Amino acid sequence: MRVMEIIREAEGGMKTHFLSLVKGLSGQGIEVIALCNFDIKSKKLLKEAGVRVISFSFPGTIKPFSDCTAAIRIATLIRKTRPDIVHCHGFKAGLLGRIAGQITGISMVYTVHNFVAYGRGEYSIRLIRYLEGCISRKADAIICVSEALKKNMVEEMGMDDKRLSVIYNSIPDLPPGDRKATRQKHNIDDTDILIGTAARLIPSKGIDILLKAASGILAVHPHVRLLIAGSGPEEKKLKELVQTMGIGARVVFTGRVSDMENYYSAFDIFVLPTLSEGLGITVLEAMSFGLPVVATKTGGIPEWVVHRKNGLLVQPGNVMELRTALQFMLDNPAKAVQYGCNAKADIKKGLTQHKMIEETVSVLKCIYNKKKTDITGGK
Repeated sequence: MRVMEIIREAEGGMKTHFLSLVKGLSGQGIEVIALCNFDIKSKKLLKEAGVRVISFSFPGTIKPFSDCTAAIRIATLIRKTRPDIVHCHGFKAGLLGRIAGQITGISMVYTVHNFVAYGRGEYSIRLIRYLEGCISRKADAIICVSEALKKNMVEEMGMDDKRLSVIYNSIPDLPPGDRKATRQKHNIDDTDILIGTAARLIPSKGIDILLKAASGILAVHPHVRLLIAGSGPEEKKLKELVQTMGIGARVVFTGRVSDMENYYSAFDIFVLPTLSEGLGITVLEAMSFGLPVVATKTGGIPEWVVHRKNGLLVQPGNVMELRTALQFMLDNPAKAVQYGCNAKADIKKGLTQHKMIEETVSVLKCIYNKKKTDITGGK
């Protein structure tokens, strides 16, 4: 079986999932062609896993002329490489890949990673709903990475519930990390309590909400520091906000990070203030490190973070609620440790890379076998 996996330029959880899945499929003996525009290091990892990588990029926003051109290019590559199935990740790749799939008559799978309508205007939402209505019925399978996304695709996009399945993202098996060296790198004392987050610095991640919540914490806790791992278009604006609030000496911006295991090891508390999230890979990774987690009650996060059992949940965008939750963790260290232990146990039981790969392979094989049966007439 030969599968073409397509993704736009991405960071964070979607990229992590794509790399894990593609390497896992190759390890299962599936011939994989990856259309992506990742960095050299990521492409090298895929090639070392036996994956054929074709550099391919397209805009993240809807641009009719560029999109039509990209869809035709994908169709040309499909005809040239002759995969049995095309598997698209994310809205834009899903849109272009499925259009190319219809042109070529190839079997198609679409994985939904995020809320496609979030943050868009009314016209854009109507256009997306119309496009999904036109092409979703042509996909052989649609996978959602959380139950919340599945519900959203049914209610917002009008998809048939029976055509959607949920396969949770796995989290990679990260090494323990070096707590001491990471803290020393950023001049954080052993006695400091480090609150950390990891996110692409874009508006939907709510980092400005975190800074506003943390300012009240830092004002009364001299040994508490905040570290923000990640980069993005909002970085300059967020740094200016930190200076305006007078907490610049207590907040660390790391920029882009490739060794998150070291930062999870360095953190004492993990927080994700995101306003919209398909699943929340960084939250799951933090839980796997036994960290007490404060996260927003959005998307698939509540499917894994159980309030007052393995972490705390707050409403998205609520500064005071987020500050109160962080304060609770600081005031109740024994309870925080218990949450972290529970989180680690829950993640280890429910989210494994092997399970995610096996479930995806099952979907792909079902489509592949059905296609062969249709061609041979059941003989």
